This record gives sequence, C-alpha cells and structure tokens, in this order.
Amino acid sequence: MEGQCADPILKAPPNNCRYSVLRKTSLTLIQSPKPIINRKLISRNMPKKTSKTGSELFIVDNSDTDWKVVKYLHDWCQIAKSIDIATGYFEIGSLLALGDEWQKVDEIRILMGDEVSKRTKKAFEQGLQEITARLDDSIEKEKEKNDFLTGVSAIVEAIRSGKIKCRVYKKDKFHAKAYITHARIEAVGSFGLVGSSNFTYPGLTENIELNVQITGGPVNVLQEWYEEHWKNAEDVSPEILKTIDRHIQEYSPFEVYAKALQEFFRGHEQTATEWELHESKIYPILAQYQKDGYHGLLKRCSNHEGAFLCDGVGLGKTFVGLMLIERLVMHDRLNVALFVPKSARIPVWEQKLKKYLPHIFGKYSKLEIFNHTDLLAPKHQEDLESVRQRAHVIIIDEAHHFRNRGTKGEDLEERKSRYWRMFDIAKDKQIYMLTATPVNNKLRDLQHMIELFSRGQTDYFRDAPLGIHSLAGHFRKLENALEEIIEMRTGDSDLTDINMVDADDVLEMDNLFGALVVQRSRAYVKESCKQEDSGEVPFPKPKEPKVIPYSVKQTYGKLLGMLEEAFHKEKPLFSLAIYYPYAYYKGDDESIDPLAQGRQKQVVSLIRIGFLKRFESSAEAFKMSCWTLLKKLLAWIEVHAETGHERSLVERWKLQHAKLLNYVREHQHELFGDDSELDAEEDIVSEEMKEAVDKLSRDDFKVDEIIGETLLDMDQIATFLTELENFKPSQDKKLTALLNLLKKDPVLQKHKLLIFSEFKDTARYLKNQLEEEGISGLEEIDSANTANRVDVIRRFSPYYNDSSSGELVENGEKEIRVLISTDILSEGLNLQDATRLINYDLHWNPVRLMQRIGRVDRRMDPKIEEMILADHPDQEKLRGTVQYWNILPPEELDDLLKLYHTVSKKTLRISKTFGIEGRKLLTPEDEFDDLKDFTDSYEGKLSPTEGMHLELQALFKNDPELEGKLNSLPLKVFSGKEHPKANARAVFFCYALPGKDQTESDSHEEKWSLEAGTTQWYLYDLATEKIITEPTEIINLIRSKPDTPRKCAIEQQTLTDIRSKLDKHVKNTYLRKVQAPIGVKAVLKTWMELN
Repeated sequence: MEGQCADPILKAPPNNCRYSVLRKTSLTLIQSPKPIINRKLISRNMPKKTSKTGSELFIVDNSDTDWKVVKYLHDWCQIAKSIDIATGYFEIGSLLALGDEWQKVDEIRILMGDEVSKRTKKAFEQGLQEITARLDDSIEKEKEKNDFLTGVSAIVEAIRSGKIKCRVYKKDKFHAKAYITHARIEAVGSFGLVGSSNFTYPGLTENIELNVQITGGPVNVLQEWYEEHWKNAEDVSPEILKTIDRHIQEYSPFEVYAKALQEFFRGHEQTATEWELHESKIYPILAQYQKDGYHGLLKRCSNHEGAFLCDGVGLGKTFVGLMLIERLVMHDRLNVALFVPKSARIPVWEQKLKKYLPHIFGKYSKLEIFNHTDLLAPKHQEDLESVRQRAHVIIIDEAHHFRNRGTKGEDLEERKSRYWRMFDIAKDKQIYMLTATPVNNKLRDLQHMIELFSRGQTDYFRDAPLGIHSLAGHFRKLENALEEIIEMRTGDSDLTDINMVDADDVLEMDNLFGALVVQRSRAYVKESCKQEDSGEVPFPKPKEPKVIPYSVKQTYGKLLGMLEEAFHKEKPLFSLAIYYPYAYYKGDDESIDPLAQGRQKQVVSLIRIGFLKRFESSAEAFKMSCWTLLKKLLAWIEVHAETGHERSLVERWKLQHAKLLNYVREHQHELFGDDSELDAEEDIVSEEMKEAVDKLSRDDFKVDEIIGETLLDMDQIATFLTELENFKPSQDKKLTALLNLLKKDPVLQKHKLLIFSEFKDTARYLKNQLEEEGISGLEEIDSANTANRVDVIRRFSPYYNDSSSGELVENGEKEIRVLISTDILSEGLNLQDATRLINYDLHWNPVRLMQRIGRVDRRMDPKIEEMILADHPDQEKLRGTVQYWNILPPEELDDLLKLYHTVSKKTLRISKTFGIEGRKLLTPEDEFDDLKDFTDSYEGKLSPTEGMHLELQALFKNDPELEGKLNSLPLKVFSGKEHPKANARAVFFCYALPGKDQTESDSHEEKWSLEAGTTQWYLYDLATEKIITEPTEIINLIRSKPDTPRKCAIEQQTLTDIRSKLDKHVKNTYLRKVQAPIGVKAVLKTWMELN
C-alpha cells in the first residue's frame, strides 16, 4: 500500500518505508529504503487528532498524564545526536526533568529571547539580567525539592565544555517555542515540535500547551529559520554558567557563618538609601552605631507603628532623633510633633535643630516642638488639637515620663493626666520614643508606653512574627520570671520595685522587647567605635566612684531615735488619715471603689517614704516637709471641726504649740516663699488653703476619728519641729563631709563641679552654706527657681552648649564653677564641660543615679575638647576622665533601708548599688565586687547579642568586600565543619520567617513578606533530636574563620530528612502561632552540618 506503513510493532515494514519519530515517539512508516530502528527505544500508543475530513495532526499538549512534552524529549534523547531549542524562557528544571537522558545527546543548543522591546545595548543587558534572574529563581525553586541540586553539576559541566550552548536573540523581541530533534540514524532524520511550551519545567510537564509535530520537508524550513536566528544571537553561556555555578559551588563554613550573622541582624534593621548617603545632612556625621540605631527604629516602627531608642545615657540619642526628624520631614514629607522635657527644649533640641537642620526648624515647618508640660497647659490645647488632626508622627524625648497612666479624667472631678492626653493625641500616628530608662520601677512602665501606639488593644501583637495574644499577660509572665530570678539571687521573697538594671535579666531575650526596642550598652558603643576607621572611643574614662562617709546619728542626735520610734508604731510615722478616708468609711466595704482605695493607700505610702528620703537628705528638707504637712493638716482639721468639742480640741492644740505657730508667722517668706506678712493674730492657714480642702460627709465617713488621728499626727510633727529648732549647720556632719572634700581635693578646689540633690530645700540650703564658706562661682537651680534655666546651663557648660568662656566674658556673664541642682538637670542635657559630680543625698532609684552621672559621662566632641584645652590648658589632665562621689551614711544605711521597708513593704537592694555590704564601707583596697555591679550596670555588660553584632561589624571591617559577597549568595547555602565537641553531630539552620506586612495595601487581602518578619536560628542535635533556638548558644558552635576547613560527612539523605523535620517544626510552631495563611512559608537562608 503506497503511502502507508505497516504497524512497526506487529510486522516488519516494506522496503520502500523509513521510520519517523512522531508524537509520543511512536513510529510512522514513510517510504524509505533505510533500515528500521530498534523498537525498544520507541514509545507506544502515539496519540493523534483526526478531523472529520480524515486529516491527522500529532499534538502534544500535556493533557495526557502519561504523555507530555517532557516524555517526547526524554525518548528523543535516547536516539538524538543533537537538539535545537527555541524558547522564550529557560529554567534549570527543564533539563533536570529529563533525568540523565539529556547527557546522551552530543549537543543541545538553546536559543532564548527577552522581554525588552528596545534593542539598545543597555536594553539587551537589562533583558539578560531578567533571563538570568528567571533562571536563578528556577534553581531556587528546584532546591525546594532537591536540597543539593543533584544533576545540576552535570549541566554546568556541559555548558562549560560547550555541549550545551546558550544564546539570546537580540535583533528583535523573540518569544518562539520550538524543539528540533536530529536523530543519530539518518533513516530517522529530523523532526520538529512547534507550539507554546517554553523550555521550563511547567512548560514541559504542567501547563496546558499546544505543540504540533512537523515532519518531512517543513522541518528543513524550520531548521533554516533556526540557523538564521542563531547566527544573529549573542552567546550568553558564560552568564548562564555563572548564574548556575553560584548555586552548586562548595561554600566554606565561614561563608555560612557570616551569612547567618548578616541575616540575623538584617531582620532588625533597614539599610541606607541613596537619600541618606547623598542628601542627608545628619547621616554623614553619625557614628556607625547611631546609623544602625536609626535604621533599626525605622524597621521596627514600620512593622508596629511604634519604636523605642533605649541606648544608655550619654550615647547620643539626640542625634538619632535629629536623623529621624530629617528623614520624616524632608524625605517622607510628614508632619512631625516633637515632645521634650522643658529643661531640654532650648539648650538641646532647638539649639541642635538651628545648627544642623535650620531649613527644617522654623515657624512654617512640618515640625512642631512642645514641652511635656504643655499637654496640661490650657493655652496649648488648640495647638495640641491641631497635632491630633494633622501630625503623622510623634517623637517623645525622655519618654519614661509617660510610664504612669494616671487618671483618665472620665469623672468631672478628675483631671486627665499627661499620659492620657498624649494617648488621645497619638491615635493613628507612628510614635518614636527616646529614653535610656524604659523601666524605672516596674516592667509595666514599658507596657504603658507601648500602649500609646498599641492603643490598649490586648492582641495588638498577635500577628507574625510575635504571636502575642495578650500584652498584659505577656508582661505578667515577664514579671513572674524576673521575680524568680531576683528571689533566687537574693533569697528575698519580699521583692523590691525593679529598675532597668534588674529588668535586663528578662528583657534581653524577650522577642517583644527586641521587636520594639533598639538598645545598646555603653560597652557595646565603645567597642563599636573602636572598630570604626578612626578607632577612637569618644567617651571619657570613668575613675572608680568614691564614697564619702558621714554619720546620721552624729548629725541628728536625739531626732534619729525619735524618728525610728515613730516608724515602729502600728501606723508608721504618721497615720495620715486625711489622705486615707476609706479606712474610716461607714458603709459596706464592697461599695468602695478598689482603684480609689488603692490610690489613697499609695498616697499615704509615698508621703511616708518622702519624709524618710528628706530626713536622709538634710535637716532642712525634713524640716520643710514637717512644716508643709502641718499646714495641710491644720487646714483640713479647721474645715472639718464642726462640733464644740472638736473646735475646742483644735484650739487647745494651737495654744499648746503657740510657739511653733508664731515661728511660722515670723518666717513665712523664708519657709514658703510667701511675700505676704501675717499679723500676730492671723491664722497661718489661709482661706485659700481651706477652700482647697474637699470636705468629707459625716454620713459616709467617721470624721471624728479622722480628726483624732490627725491631731496625733500634728503632735508628732510638732515634736520633730521642736527638736529641729536646736539644729545648727555646724553639727551637720554630712555638710561638713562635703566642705572638707571641696576644700581638700585639688581638682574640686578650682575646677567645675556638679552637685545633685533630690530636693530643692536641700539644694538651697547647700548654696547658702557653701556661700558662707567662701566657695566661688556658685549657682543653684531647681524647679521653682526663677533663674533662666537655659542661661544657667550655658554659663556652667558653655563649650558643649555652643558658647565659650571668652564669649561669656564678652557678654558680661559670670561663668559658673559649682552648680547645685535638683534632678531637673539630670536628663538629656550636655553638661560635660564638668568632669566631676557629687551625689549629695541618697538617690533611692539607681536609674536616676545613672541619669545624673550621664550629664558629665557623655560622648565627647573632639573639636569642642580642643577648644576647651586651648582656652583652659590647666584642664589637660582632667579632660577625658570623669569621677563622682556619693555621700553616704554607711553605719546607718541598713537602718534607713529597714525603715523604708517598714513604710513601703518593699526591699531596696541599694546597698549593693553604692558599694556597701552590711556595714562595711568599701575602699580601694577591698574587693570592689558590689561597687562594680553598679559600674557594670552603668557601663552595661556586653550582651551576647551585642557581641554577635560586633563580630559582624569586625568581619565587614576586615574585608570591605564581604558584605557585597554575602548579598550575592543564593538561598539555602550549605557547608559543613567539624563540631567543636567530640563525638557530637548537629545541623544548623538559619530561616527567614515571614511576617504580616503592616503597610497599607489597595487589596483587602493580607500581605505577608520576609521583610515584615524576622530571622531565627535553629540547631538540630542528631543524638538527642532536640532543637535549640537560642542564638547565644548556637553562635559558639558555628563560629568559623576564613580558613576553617569545609568538612561534610553526614549522608545527604540524612541531611534532607533533618531539613524536612525543621520545615515541619517551623510550620507547627512559628507559622501556626502567628496563624500564617496556607502558602506562606519560611525560607531557609543557609545551613551547615557540624560533624
């Protein structure tokens, strides 16, 4: 039968037929005298489409499970000497899908196109980048099921040897798809498959395609077309080879280690943009740690709408704040409201803005500055309402002032607190908070500040990567953990208020803290500065702090015993019934508002603690507290004494203490700063004071009992005041200790000194006494001082506040040598013209002590230091050093702390803070362990995480090209090294975990991205099958040097099985916890076997 072929499997063909490979490589007999091909090489059941007219067409469309383009090419590889491929896209999976069969072909030519419409050289390069990027993506996808890219090495070798050639057609846009197969046996000849399948894994196996087989003469036409386009194409084999090769090369343990470090910190920081590098005014003058902090803040705030900068005191948070302001105003074009302490507004923020960002600072700027206190000032409410409506971002300096919520002002009688006013303004805004002390007394301090942007929403942090469904519950867990740590350490179950020093124990490894807070210790910053190009550490060297002892007993004499006796009463010191009327409530206890009752108890406790603190501070401060309280008690009792018996009790008390009351009349101005003079008959309690008293209802409260308790309190105060009448400064041993130090220390005799006291009464008392002793260049400042605070700061520290000694002289201003201050100057100010500081009284919170020291122990400016030495060469030995003294009563300190416990029901471990254990005063000859505890807390011990960051910083410094190399690495980089421990085997993994993207989207669907997520390390131990996730435990095992030898001994299948276990672990822990949608996956960045 002419033109027809016998079934090649059932019977032999006639002599005038030859075999042609058609669809599914079955055989069709065509007239030819050539010999038959072995039928075992050919597939059966070749499908074909037949039209109604009887025409046949052989189609491969991937619709048949057993019959796909990959099968067609697979079978052809067994008999083909060469294959020419035209494709829009090329992916590595296409060759891998053919198994080893493609290696039987002598030559494979792959002609590709690009999607770029322009034909310029630049456009071609862009198109080539797209091609290699697509190829790169296909290799990454292949890794998901082929960990070690089995089979890819052969492809690389084939490209290198020229067996596989790759070209890109660049004359016109090219998107053809054709496969021309050339059989080894001439009798078979060449066939074409033309259609829609790209040379990709989906194109060969998954997509529904339309590919038609061409036979006979038309194949020659197709081949001519191919040759013409191949001739006009450019060889890209080197680029293809380079793209594939980076995935299969043997990476060193060092590369995996360095990449893991980079990824770990990349999850917490953004990178600099062209704007920061080339347009910003502030960015170039920042140290590296400040740049890192700035980028870390942007990253955190973009994820959670709020972020904290909690670097230690004196580390330059202001400049990071300036960088934020510049970015937000100039680059992002946002309206920014800056809230700062009143004391720091002009000398710090306005001064720096005028100097560095004058184009931002002005009347019509997008930046507005407010004092913290403006929130409560009626005259600023209109401006604050404008902030609420117009501002996009709020920056709060010294944000710990917003740690206490206070009253919401929901009742008419309540005044809305500063916290709640800020809460109202901050709605729908990003908030950046700057503070060295996010925890002052309790962990809840931090929680309250977080709630300014979390809006009190309990599950605000439920999304990835945190998965916290109750913020309050999270902080309760942290508090419980901290209490256990402190109790274990001290053996004291009656725990104190905690501070940042304590809180570090649990916050350091808390995921929420890490997600919201940028915090670097002074120790870290110093090491970071060492690694910068200059290698200079711009901080003064602190000398060992010293304790100046004095005796409370010798100072106060009999009064100390009276105070101790009063504190040991059933109601310690004072009953203060007028401040705790609910203790005398007539109604049912269940009807009492527990919050209101709690506030009353707290007020009583604070008043008692305040008296104790003032007693230690100075006799003057204690005396003034007694007088102030006495006047308040008198005012209350005169308002409430209604019966004849009650009035007679009050009058009798006045007669008994007439001498005291006459003293008040005679010294009204001295005691209370009141310019008015009282007549001899006039009551010391003014009508204004009586009007301010909230009168209690006798129907609800036992007013008569409260009057009785109040009279007893007044008796106690009168006893104290009578004893204080005989007190003279000459018997003040504490003052004497200070004077001896000032007169004998050669530095303090003539150089600048900052003296801190907690109380203005003590500060003013010191000024008077030091003036009488002839101390020159003296000034005092406190919250009630009428002196211009900015001028005082500039006169004391001119050089670090844009002035100089010479300029002060020119302006007729007197430079201050000794400045006595309350804690109004303990935050955020640059007072480092001075190098010496004295804490006159015991500050009961170590955090506040750190703030004080940070006024002089701050980052130095080399240019300013040069100016100081040029004008004052006698300071050469002082500059670059700081020293401070604490004036303390070591013999009575334990007794004072016990009294504190009596009234507060809390234990203070302040003895260790100041270097005193029991009654032993530490000296330079003694072990300084306890004193070093505070020094370490102030300097900050280098945390393991900070150490890791310094490692990465050092790696980049030692090899400037390393960062670029790490950025170019593919995903899933693998290596192996020897396990540091003998006979131990483990596998390390570095995963990028996805997070829910908080950026606005036009789509209502949730967006998840790696950028919004975090990075997590895992270590799988082969012996125990346990998974470790603590980076500080893992780092020592994976740490490598550039010359650390690569050693791989664990079977690849075993490694694949372990990797699969880790994938499931991540899915069942992290992804389930954050409720990630189906399809959202973690990405393995790098891994390493330890054998």
